[in-house]
Amino acid sequence: MMKIIYKSSKILIVFLMLLVQHTFAQNNYYFPKATALDAKVPSPEQYLGYPIGSYFTRYERVVDYFRELAKISDRVHVESIGKTYEQREQIIVTITSPANYTNLEQIRQDHLNQVDPSKPALSSNAPVIVHLGYGVHGNETSSTEVSLLAGYYLAASQDAETKKWLDESVIFIDPALNPDGRDRAANWHNAYHSFPAVGDPIDKEHQEAWPNGRTNHYFTDLNRDWLNLVQIESRNRLVFFHKWYPNVQIDFHEQGTNATYYFEPSPKRHESPVIPQFIYDFNVVLAKYHAKALDDIGSFYFTKENYDNLSPIYGSTYPKFFGSVAATFEQASSRGILQESSNGPLTFAFTIRNHLATSFSTIRGSVAEKAGLFKVQKDFLSMRWSKDRKIRQRHLFLVIVRMLI
Repeated sequence: MMKIIYKSSKILIVFLMLLVQHTFAQNNYYFPKATALDAKVPSPEQYLGYPIGSYFTRYERVVDYFRELAKISDRVHVESIGKTYEQREQIIVTITSPANYTNLEQIRQDHLNQVDPSKPALSSNAPVIVHLGYGVHGNETSSTEVSLLAGYYLAASQDAETKKWLDESVIFIDPALNPDGRDRAANWHNAYHSFPAVGDPIDKEHQEAWPNGRTNHYFTDLNRDWLNLVQIESRNRLVFFHKWYPNVQIDFHEQGTNATYYFEPSPKRHESPVIPQFIYDFNVVLAKYHAKALDDIGSFYFTKENYDNLSPIYGSTYPKFFGSVAATFEQASSRGILQESSNGPLTFAFTIRNHLATSFSTIRGSVAEKAGLFKVQKDFLSMRWSKDRKIRQRHLFLVIVRMLI
């Protein structure tokens, strides 16, 4: 009996050593510059039981993980904003310093005062408001996995830069803008992917059948619904947006497998004449942070070549009509755990890592450039009161949009 117990103990010790080693390897892949991560905060891999990028996380487990972070960390807070048609809970995760969270309502009111031209612009001591929206197309699956890693790092990191981010920003994470579509896609990929993974593009894992996970319960593209507000997910989300008017709002997407990585600025021919040029120009300022982040991990990218920036129906355009510097990020999609592409084998983990890098570069750039971001939004909102005819027309548009909500 003693020998059996001894052998069992040795097996357990070896298993734990392998688990710690594997977790360290994954953290090193996703967080190559991390210097200190709080051991009390469980990583997604530790909580879910599998490495991120090896499986597709069902939405209820995403919510569970963020609620677990909120129990453990005083940096993380979870707010319910409604339910989808299939009764999945829509959440917003707020991540900031404990001091900011204690004062959150005052921060919100001070931020909203930017609408009033008689009120001064925010000082550089105010926190910048950053909103990261993941997975409006449910089968663009990498970004919801990214939300787990971003939440973990912001909760666990003890380095000086992360603490600066938390002190100088309020970060909102919407982990899945389309939970119903997300689970349709996750169920498909989990059902059909092989061990080891098959990279052949015609393998069933990569050939998601109709109705695929792009759309919501009613097969509506939620990235065409920000203005019409036909779907419940959009209406719930817009109520939250109009409580805050973030300074920066990013919409994370996926594109064709043979592409690389896209971030704004977009082509000028795709820009709206209703939006002042300085809103678009600020994406050029933030772009240098995204470029460096992707350079640091050796990922290719492009800008100014694609994507509509004209209509307010999209998640990356609607916020611009309220003074936010908003943008689309597009990652080449593996549409599974592994797929062959013209650029070589594309892994799910690689797609996740790229979006994670630009999530952090968004926060880094927003904190570094917050004085400019405050000025952009203040200048934009002050235009509502201008005597200029074109600006009055812009103001009328905003009033009509606000009435639709």
